[in-house]
Amino acid sequence: MELKIQQQKKLYFTEGKSDKVYEVDLCESGEDLFVVNFRYGRRGATLREGTKTVFPVDYEDALSIFNKLVESKEKKGYSESGSVSIPVKQNTAREDTILKYLEQAIVGTYSRDWKVSKIILRCAELNIKLASTLIARFINSNGEFEQYASIYTLCILEDDTHVDSIYNVFKTENFSNKNGRVAVAYCLKYGNDNVKKEIQNKILNTLPSELGNHIKHPRLFYAALKDYFLKEENIDASVLYYVYLYSDIENSGREELYQFLESIPLKVNTFKSVRYIYRVAHLLDDYQFLGLLSKRMGVSTPGYTSNYIYIGQQWTSVDIEKKKENPSVAFSSKTRKYFNKNTYSLVYKLSKTNIPGYLDYAVAMLVSLNDKTDRNASNVQYNYIYDSVERRYITERRIFPRYHEFTALMYVLYGNSTLLNRDNTKWFYSEDIKLEDLERAEILPEVWNSNPEKVLYVLSHAKSEEAVFFALRIIKDNNSILDSLLLDDLQRLVSHYHPKVLEVILESIKDKYKNVQPEDAIMLALLSSKNERAIELGLGWLNFYERDYFSRDEVVIGLLLTGEVKVIDYLKTLYGSIPKYNFILNLNALSGLFQSHSIYTEDYLLEVNNLIGNTTFGSLLSDVSLEEINKLASSNSVTNKLFAAYLAKHNKIETFLLFKDSIDKYINSDDARLRQVGIELLSQFPDHFLLENSKKISGFCFSEYEEVRTAIQPTIERLVNLDTDFKTSLFNSLLIVLIEAEKYDGFHANCYSLLTENYKHYLNDISHEFMFKLVLSHYEYAQKLGLPLFKQHIDLNTLPVEKLVSLGNSDIFEIRKMLQDYFQLHIPKINYELEKALLIFNSSWQDIIDWACDYFERSIEEKNWTVNMLLYACDHTKNEVQAFGRKMITAHFSEEKGLPLLIKLQEHPTKDMQFFVTNYLETYAKDSPDVILKLETYFKTSLFNINTHRSTKTRIYAFLEQESVKSKVVAEMTVRLINSILGTKTIKDRSNNIDVLLSIYDVFPEIEVPLLIKSN
Repeated sequence: MELKIQQQKKLYFTEGKSDKVYEVDLCESGEDLFVVNFRYGRRGATLREGTKTVFPVDYEDALSIFNKLVESKEKKGYSESGSVSIPVKQNTAREDTILKYLEQAIVGTYSRDWKVSKIILRCAELNIKLASTLIARFINSNGEFEQYASIYTLCILEDDTHVDSIYNVFKTENFSNKNGRVAVAYCLKYGNDNVKKEIQNKILNTLPSELGNHIKHPRLFYAALKDYFLKEENIDASVLYYVYLYSDIENSGREELYQFLESIPLKVNTFKSVRYIYRVAHLLDDYQFLGLLSKRMGVSTPGYTSNYIYIGQQWTSVDIEKKKENPSVAFSSKTRKYFNKNTYSLVYKLSKTNIPGYLDYAVAMLVSLNDKTDRNASNVQYNYIYDSVERRYITERRIFPRYHEFTALMYVLYGNSTLLNRDNTKWFYSEDIKLEDLERAEILPEVWNSNPEKVLYVLSHAKSEEAVFFALRIIKDNNSILDSLLLDDLQRLVSHYHPKVLEVILESIKDKYKNVQPEDAIMLALLSSKNERAIELGLGWLNFYERDYFSRDEVVIGLLLTGEVKVIDYLKTLYGSIPKYNFILNLNALSGLFQSHSIYTEDYLLEVNNLIGNTTFGSLLSDVSLEEINKLASSNSVTNKLFAAYLAKHNKIETFLLFKDSIDKYINSDDARLRQVGIELLSQFPDHFLLENSKKISGFCFSEYEEVRTAIQPTIERLVNLDTDFKTSLFNSLLIVLIEAEKYDGFHANCYSLLTENYKHYLNDISHEFMFKLVLSHYEYAQKLGLPLFKQHIDLNTLPVEKLVSLGNSDIFEIRKMLQDYFQLHIPKINYELEKALLIFNSSWQDIIDWACDYFERSIEEKNWTVNMLLYACDHTKNEVQAFGRKMITAHFSEEKGLPLLIKLQEHPTKDMQFFVTNYLETYAKDSPDVILKLETYFKTSLFNINTHRSTKTRIYAFLEQESVKSKVVAEMTVRLINSILGTKTIKDRSNNIDVLLSIYDVFPEIEVPLLIKSN
């Protein structure tokens, strides 16, 4: 039969090649060894786990025990638990030698070079308990190292029989040297209450007074401790060490100290305490603090790395500096390396000799890791290895994982890894591997499998991905671990910072609560998780078990503290119109919402405010005191001020009493939300206040802030009903504002809203004249208000034509259409008042211009067109109207109108009209010198303007040449014209001018022309 020792905790035996498996747990009792919980069964079957293991045995001893148990207990299936006593095995030769040396040292005959202190420490390392009696003889040794080694070793060997003598060492040495400090550790581990009380008093007398006075009050104490370390001098570097000892004696304040040690820098005034605590935590088996400090020293950046430092403008040896009473250096790279090595040795030894201790230490290190604060990061390096065969360097890529220099942690995480390699103390990969993709590689995997509570503790308290994925890898192989989840574990895991954790356990949670109502804490944790699937599951539970959950006010408070907007939306629906579940909530329970450094987002706090202020949920907080609301209102936080205002909406105390002294600060705030809620609060103030401040309140209607103009409307509605003069004054102001340019975006909309809601029955009293102003306004809300009033109160039949045509400028299409319809129905009237009706051409709307041209052409009788009317059209600024005028002249150019029109039209500046006039020169100016002379301005303007149509100029030159040879006065006028423009014209114009002048010269040689004429 083959014996195989797989773990120190259990011995597994296999019977040849059969499928039988045997399992034995080994324990210590008194001076004998005995075996308990002997079990066996078929390979692959589940074997019930044992509970204790402390003492290692040799192969022969284990085999002997096994054979005795097999002979006495073997039967089919599982065996019953049994025990067999055997004598303690004899000392080995090595142990005998060590004991011999100790005896020689006691009698003074020891002569070896190996120091006695090292022999004593070797007993601790080899766990030689028989040496305790001999080692105790060195407690009072004059040798400093021997005394220290003896106390340390007795503590490790768990010999608790020397408290009095070791306590005397402490009373002699106090905390001044390492002998005194190791004596303290021994006394705290094995001393009675009286001894511990005396040590406690010594600590209180040693602590600085500003700290000792507060030590029984953790909150005040740690505030004072922070202030203490802000000082630059006169600091006792052992303060934290004293605090640790005190917390161990009192068994209180440990969590606060742990958090303090998590973040303090390892430097002067702090590192000494860290070193001392590390040592005493080791002796006390305080793995919580030992794990934390091991991590801190394993991953923190050293304060210095050289043997020399620059102090006081000179280089000084570190060794010299460290000997000073108050050195300026601490925690070097050498120190970090030393403690890293020491931690690794301790973890390794525990994994071989003390499995429970190893587990506790490993767990403590894993939960101390922190992604946010630990500076260690993975990195890639390239190593160059010389290949002597190929005679070249080979590049080896090394990927160092995070914490690769923290060897103890690497051993815990990857002690069985086939992927990681080691180079001295550094662990590295050769290929890129994601943390979440790694397979299990920890040492003692079966130990972790059989301790699910440790795995769950790591997972629930993990603050780093290394710890998270370490636990998840184990759970992946052992899904049954999740079946043992306790309520506290579930709550922590559901609330875990790492999203992967919730993803892994979510299905287990669903199965666990498939047919039962989840505890309040679990439901609330899911809703706070920020995981969509978890939140939906939580909301489903909340809805299904609604009546039960809402029977407890602590659940409702918890819902408000989830930080999840979907929960607030659920509550808004539940409390939309009536308070479905009505009870009074305590505002103090919601203090987390009001803290200056709130964990909640501003958007979330605003949603909670909206829930309280705008649904019946606010009635659950109607008993909030005046002092509490005033405290929130005077806060520097905007959301707290909003809370105060929204709580006041449902409060039993009058809003006026709550906010009479602070309302101005709200209204004049730089924050729009506070301005708005401040104005809203005004609507709940008493009548006398509103009347006394009516002028100021009316000004809010015209504020530059839209939220103020909107929020003031309910208050205005009250004032309108209270004060007639206020009503009239505001009414007129609002109307005037509508027809003026909008000062601010939304200004007209707010005024329109006030008019239509608060003055609905008074709009009919607006004068007809102002109604005209409204519909002729260029602003939307003036038109929107004016149109229905105009249609209801204005009869177009009663309006004079000059009033009617002004409607052609209205931006409202319906008004312009009404005008067109009126003209169409009243053609005789328009013919009769044509001159006034033509003013419609002054409209800025193209549809009116186009319609008017068509209307006047078809509907106006010829007899009604006068010269002035035709000229009005021709002289209009709009090209379309001018074209219409020319068209009308062409249609109605009679003999009696011809000459007057020609004379008037000559002054028209446009090119089209100048050309149009040339059409009538032959008809009404030919052979009429008097008429031609009256057109001199027209000729001059047309010929002088370089932009005049060429055809216009050609016609004029031809006409002037024709008429100049007939009349001397016309010839003289023509010469005068040409003389003024001759030097400014183009070659073409000059040619025409010369032709005309030559013609005149031929007929009237006596007229002086601007030409040099040579005779033949």
